[in-house]
Amino acid sequence: MKQLKSGKKSPNRTNVLINKNFLIRVVLDPKNNKKTQLTSANKLSGFINDEELKIRLFEKVLASTKDKVTFMIRNRLKIDFCSK
Repeated sequence: MKQLKSGKKSPNRTNVLINKNFLIRVVLDPKNNKKTQLTSANKLSGFINDEELKIRLFEKVLASTKDKVTFMIRNRLKIDFCSK
């Protein structure tokens, strides 16, 4: 039986809070909602390619009291944050 390794702890505490409290669903083509992916806060920067914008989105999500927050970025990327 294999022993599982413990995961690496993230130095960015904002990413930890987002991953702990929210599911992140990325819609790659907003016209066709069938192409969606679940992702983590760390991998989201690969979709956005702008670290400053990612931090602003996370601050808005953490400050929001809604269960679901949706952002449309550059008319090509739709990001849904759903609380757990």
